[in-house]
Amino acid sequence: MLPPQKHIVSVCASRSLLLALALYCSSGLGANEVGFYNPGFFGIDSNNALVNLNDLLGATAFYNAGIYGQNTTSWVVDAQLVGTNLFPAEQYTNVAYTYAASDALTNPGDHATWCAGLLGGYNPPGYYVNTGIAPGTALGSAALATATNADGSFDISSNSLTAYNYAATHGDVLSTSIGDSSDPSGIGTLSGLLDSLAAANPNTTMVASAGNSGPTAGSVGGPASGHNAISVGALDGPTNYSSIASFSSRGPLPTAWYDGVNTIFYGGSAATRPGVDIVAPGASIVMPITIDSNSISYYSIAGTSFAAPLVAGGAALLDSTAKTYFSTALTNAATQSVVIKAVLLNSAEKLSGWNNGQQMLNGVITTTQALDWAMGAGRMNLNAAFSQYTTQAYVTTSPGLSYSGFNLSVANTGWGYGTALLSGINSYTLASQLFAGQQLAVTLDWMRSRSWNATLGDYVDIAQAELDLMIYKTLVGGGEQLVAESISPVSTTQELYFQLADSGNYEIRVGYSTNLFDLPGGYSSQNYGIAWNVTGVPEPGSMVLFLSGGTLIFLRLRFLQRQRTASKWV
Repeated sequence: MLPPQKHIVSVCASRSLLLALALYCSSGLGANEVGFYNPGFFGIDSNNALVNLNDLLGATAFYNAGIYGQNTTSWVVDAQLVGTNLFPAEQYTNVAYTYAASDALTNPGDHATWCAGLLGGYNPPGYYVNTGIAPGTALGSAALATATNADGSFDISSNSLTAYNYAATHGDVLSTSIGDSSDPSGIGTLSGLLDSLAAANPNTTMVASAGNSGPTAGSVGGPASGHNAISVGALDGPTNYSSIASFSSRGPLPTAWYDGVNTIFYGGSAATRPGVDIVAPGASIVMPITIDSNSISYYSIAGTSFAAPLVAGGAALLDSTAKTYFSTALTNAATQSVVIKAVLLNSAEKLSGWNNGQQMLNGVITTTQALDWAMGAGRMNLNAAFSQYTTQAYVTTSPGLSYSGFNLSVANTGWGYGTALLSGINSYTLASQLFAGQQLAVTLDWMRSRSWNATLGDYVDIAQAELDLMIYKTLVGGGEQLVAESISPVSTTQELYFQLADSGNYEIRVGYSTNLFDLPGGYSSQNYGIAWNVTGVPEPGSMVLFLSGGTLIFLRLRFLQRQRTASKWV
């Protein structure tokens, strides 16, 4: 059973918002002797058997290729700092950087330490739990709390919020498991701050826990209720992490924007926006505390707090892959957070009950929802993400140059980074014929434009493009037929996942039809990440397409498969 929800109430920013912090983590459930297991963090299933979370989530695909998170920095922004020796059974030897504002506490906390361990913890051989998802990443720890209270809550200040800014500007991945549970519309200080930082630092992937106010609909809080971070829900251990934990917050959420004075709600505050992007294990997770002879005392922890760093670790592995093996020209595109997010969502495993509201309307598979309210795109599947990320890329936007209005011939599995222009269409035609019964998954992701004013300690919304995702089939004898479309008017993610009814040639289209809002006027260009996959189609040769000097150039990308032992780090 989860403990009562812990709250933080603090006045910060010019609008004097009340921030309610929900830290869901179990206190000790008693000492349990479970012996020594190595490596990986573990969950516990309904039979009290240990589940290796690294294996469950497919991280071994990266490890087998020599990717552990090297060449990346991943920050945990939490109430307190990560404790490198907080527990006798844990030593996070790769905590490389710390940050605390002048009024922030610098003492270590168990919540921050557990989050860091799940993301990128690495202990010397001989310790019980050796690795997080990305044990080769350099961990950064940033603290927000200015005071702690007897009930376990803590205070923060507008000054201590600089922890987010420091992490966003000094890292490749930012993971945070705190939030404002009163902000399902994503207009609170934390949502505006993290979205603004994501927009200003597009190569830093932001990951946030969805919250623990489930199973109530529309219960996701900020910053996860914003638009530019990856919002993570929790899976339950007793079902071997194949169903949503009852406490996990979920959508749908209302949509609103803030012009610096007024807050404008879309559709009369109707809840039509997904609140969760992806899910990962978040219950019955074993975190050892002490070692005594041949036994372990441990806490079993639960909460979306601990699902978020697992997904952040997955983002670090993708980023590490690009920085270790990709060309310089490709790395900038591959590490864009919209690309990282698109790949993670598109490769996610659809669990039983997944439903994104797709229905047949006038002969066209249509969704205005895009993602499942509770599980988003599904359970993170790093094995599939690795395969997709290293197969083929199509980059039509690079520093100082963008190419739009194109029709590219692409492989049946791949990802792209591009720019859409208002009223324009970008097309990705699948080069190989598809067959009836095959499964097509396509995910499109972009950002809301938000800007943070450090002087005022507040943000302002600028614009949000409405991009549409469409699938067309080429008809025999000429012409085309619209087969499916994801046309959410409020989300910054579109997704389609369906079984093909007919064999033939298919085309993916990204359309920029209008803006949800455009406060300054003239907003007409939007960068995006896109990923697609056809189940059952053999992967083509690894080829990368990118734009350089106004000419489309094909480059071969050979991904070096390097075998590493679990104890050898790069």
